[in-house]
Amino acid sequence: MKATIFSYITLSLVGLIRAGPFCIECTDAPEIRECLRTTIQCADNEKCYLEKVTNEDLSISFNAGCRSTQVCDIMDALATGRKKRLVNCAACCNDAPNQNVPCNANLCGLDTCLVCDGIHSDVASCTTAATCPPNEVCYTGIRIVGTALRYVFGCYEERVCYGMVSNENQESSIHHPRARVIHGDQGMHICDACCKGDRCNAADCFYLKKNMTIGDFNSGVVAPSVVAL
Repeated sequence: MKATIFSYITLSLVGLIRAGPFCIECTDAPEIRECLRTTIQCADNEKCYLEKVTNEDLSISFNAGCRSTQVCDIMDALATGRKKRLVNCAACCNDAPNQNVPCNANLCGLDTCLVCDGIHSDVASCTTAATCPPNEVCYTGIRIVGTALRYVFGCYEERVCYGMVSNENQESSIHHPRARVIHGDQGMHICDACCKGDRCNAADCFYLKKNMTIGDFNSGVVAPSVVAL
């Protein structure tokens, strides 16, 4: 009986200690999507945090998890042990998850996109949101499969989106030379569009394509440096 009571008290205390928000968690992840694979519940005196850093080799990495509320308030941790890395962004939150996505998945200006495998009968059937890698943007497409309209949602390389919108043929579509960008994608392409903004690819594909402009996307081409003589 005593053992049962002790166990109950222990579990209750654990529940009280871990009464904070659920957050995504990762350490030195090269892509934000790797952080989305793991979640952790913080203590009641902690908040979710996300940190985006530039490493010495100029690569980007992400750190996410729980951070004490005091540290979040004063952000002292930003200057600790970062001599070989530059902190692009460090932010905290304790909001409730949005559609099961922890709040720190949307920090540091990282918009989320609808990202789902396969083809879908409508926009409402894709409910998974994720943050694309730094060189990718939100993407959507419409397919004809048999006699039915189907939709695809995901991320695509920004430079390819730039190439599509800069193409003189306004009816151009995205075609990956080796494999489809979305696992399970099939059917005849009748629309492909890219966009930037939180869950922007939930909008109509034809509307997005009509409003795509060359200034929306980065070509991925690094301009040559000018050397003064």
